[in-house]
Amino acid sequence: MKITRKELYDLVWAEPMTSICARFGLSDNGLRKHCKSMNIPTPPVGYWSKLKHGKSPEILLLPPEQDVVKQSTVLNEVDQSAENEINLIAPVNRFKVRELEIGSGDTACFIVPEVLYAKDPIIIDTKEKHRLESENLYVKRNPYKSKIGPTLDLYVSEKSMDRALLIFATVINALRFRGHNIKVTDHKTFAVIDGEEIQINLTERRKQDPSSANPYHSTDFCGELHFNIFYGYRDWDTWKENDTIKDTPHTKIEDKIVSIIANLEVRAEKIKEKRIEDELRRIKQEKEERERKEFEERKKSELKEFKSLFKMAERLHKTLILRQYIDTYEQFIKKDGEISVEISQKIQWAREKADWLDPFVDNDDLYMDYYDKDEIIRPKCPKENTWDNQSYSSSSGYSFWASPYTKWR
Repeated sequence: MKITRKELYDLVWAEPMTSICARFGLSDNGLRKHCKSMNIPTPPVGYWSKLKHGKSPEILLLPPEQDVVKQSTVLNEVDQSAENEINLIAPVNRFKVRELEIGSGDTACFIVPEVLYAKDPIIIDTKEKHRLESENLYVKRNPYKSKIGPTLDLYVSEKSMDRALLIFATVINALRFRGHNIKVTDHKTFAVIDGEEIQINLTERRKQDPSSANPYHSTDFCGELHFNIFYGYRDWDTWKENDTIKDTPHTKIEDKIVSIIANLEVRAEKIKEKRIEDELRRIKQEKEERERKEFEERKKSELKEFKSLFKMAERLHKTLILRQYIDTYEQFIKKDGEISVEISQKIQWAREKADWLDPFVDNDDLYMDYYDKDEIIRPKCPKENTWDNQSYSSSSGYSFWASPYTKWR
């Protein structure tokens, strides 16, 4: 907007310069430059503070107009509605929404029982495998007779085994209650949700040995369980999304089964979204690569076609030059009377060669068909500082077509 010298003077003495700068998107120094170029005095330091406390500080008058002083300038107001807009709607936390959804329904299967009644074969096999691997001599003398199938991924002490199995059994029941499943392969355990496999396991933290020089050296298990959820999709950008739900001084994993299931379901959704996004990106890249190759092939095809067109045009041009030369030659000979039979035959021979070279006639020639027409009409590059005059030199021998001035009778 265009603002006059008087209007800008009234403005800088009506409100603080910081407010004006924000309104017009200027820096303090930029606004002062405008005022200086128009010889407008600005409020001194402390002016607004004195005015705020009821004092009446001196107002500097606007100097009279001068021819050398700018009488107006252009200042554009900034639309601050978008900048000052505050988003009062917090982003949706998908995990919390899913957790509330699960918690608002039937949660009986999410409660970890106090006693383990192993009915699921995978729980039974995991328990028996652990018993066989323990140091209990009685168990070694009385091993589990039937064949042990796939077992859960557990790394806990014998003391925590029953508790770990209770937690895992509850997680498996909760997954199946929500329409999902569990899968064990290659000694790894996976929660299968909407076709996505997410690796999970249960471990127990070990105590660090304070007497060891190695700070990572550990001794016995400490009873603190960790339920680990891995991202489940091989993507280096998202490997940090692995999650661990563990015991704390105030809570236990048994109280977090709903959170575990919600975490797994949301994670499966993210994996599927990521997989679809990657697939769409792959399809797009393949399409771009295919289009690039088609473009390159078309470029080569166009160039080849154009070269062929140019060769034919050049051949026709040379044919026209050749026919013009033959006609001019014939007219030159006719100046002195009738043309002999020999000369007439030579001219007819030349016209036949022109018909052989002409791309629109393209007659066959018993002898010339052995040669490449384009190679014949392509001009030779002269050698440096020399001329290749062998074809035109008298020393190269007789040439009928190079000596039209010779009178043939």
